[in-house]
Amino acid sequence: MQKTVRHYLNYLKYFGPGAVVACMTIGAGDIVLAPRIGAWAVPLYSALWVITFAMITKGLTAYLATRYSLLSGEHIMTLFSRVRPYGWVNIFSLITGFLLLPFLIATFLTILGNVFALFTGTGDFIIWGVSLGLAIAFFGAISSYKIIERIQLVFVIFLSFGAIIAVAVVHPDWFAMFKGLFTPQVPKVASWVTAEDIVAFPVMLQLAAIYGTMHGTYADITAYISWWRLRVHEKKVAFKSEIMTGVKVDLFASFTIVAIFMVAFLAAGVVILGQNQLVPNGIDLISTQQNIYAVISPFVGNYLYPIAMVGVIAGSIYAGMDALPRMIKAWIDPLSKRTQKISFKRFQVYIVLYLLLTSVPLMFIQKPIILMTIYLLLTGVFGMWLLGWGALWANQKKLPKEQRLGKVKFTLFLISNIAVTVFTVLIFVL
Repeated sequence: MQKTVRHYLNYLKYFGPGAVVACMTIGAGDIVLAPRIGAWAVPLYSALWVITFAMITKGLTAYLATRYSLLSGEHIMTLFSRVRPYGWVNIFSLITGFLLLPFLIATFLTILGNVFALFTGTGDFIIWGVSLGLAIAFFGAISSYKIIERIQLVFVIFLSFGAIIAVAVVHPDWFAMFKGLFTPQVPKVASWVTAEDIVAFPVMLQLAAIYGTMHGTYADITAYISWWRLRVHEKKVAFKSEIMTGVKVDLFASFTIVAIFMVAFLAAGVVILGQNQLVPNGIDLISTQQNIYAVISPFVGNYLYPIAMVGVIAGSIYAGMDALPRMIKAWIDPLSKRTQKISFKRFQVYIVLYLLLTSVPLMFIQKPIILMTIYLLLTGVFGMWLLGWGALWANQKKLPKEQRLGKVKFTLFLISNIAVTVFTVLIFVL
């Protein structure tokens, strides 16, 4: 028995790439979007099903794309570069990435700067955001992926467990929560809500943002695959190997953690924010959530929460200093021998400088939710839809026959892709 337990615990050593992606999304999505939609969505808990839907469909897509990359020995983006007309998937990814990633960075810098401006009572959020962004970028450039992998878990632990404790303290309707997790429906905006960036936008678009932030976007999965290829030294992995099982463990653990914490934050939005008719809005997306932690104690809400918020948002930006350049390099390397010869650290400096220079002007728009929603719709929903179908094709057409999916597994992935297709269409129809 002890040997069996030790055997299963041994797989936890593979929990790494998924942990980084999980912590990045907890920092961005859970803290901002989940309590926000929980506060205004009626009936209560009616948006919870999106978390379940995202966990299943995005988890399957992430596994399928990683599966091909490890079994074939090449990043799936390298395969996509050979799809006729040659390179169109990679070129499309590069264009959308260079256009949209500054929106995401601008959102993060705005939130980080606003945290410092609010809780210190001094300075302008733009000055704070830019200054801290430069400091984090410098630290990220001289750090390694291993450091990022370890430090991200520390950044997020307080806020995540804090939300769970806060929900438990206020005694939510547990049956309604469970029902909401498995009952697809389109919620309505509560009558008391007046925030323009809520009432003026279709509800399905805002549900799409929740789906998009759940465990990352198409871009994040690209980086996730690159991190796994680093672990196996960019070599082929045996079909029936411990590493392939490790991928499943890594994805299952990270998706489950994100889902639990996201449910907790959304429920906290229902019970604590919604009942007090509070909703994060404008550039101030942080101070309202302070009420969640104040439920535990004033000390936790007034002192520990601001410190943890800085850590989580800074940690997301910090992880992005490695993830975003690695993702872009995976897109562009198959198209250019010149970029293949550039070291990752040098390439990282170029990309980080570009993102900082292009994101700062977007901060003056002072509409972080809109910027985040645009990015998540195109990369977290449409991008994942494209990756899902591409990964299914890659596994069934480009791997040796003995490594392809069986009929049952193929049917499962096919149904998942069809479900995401229907969800994507409904965003534009409803």
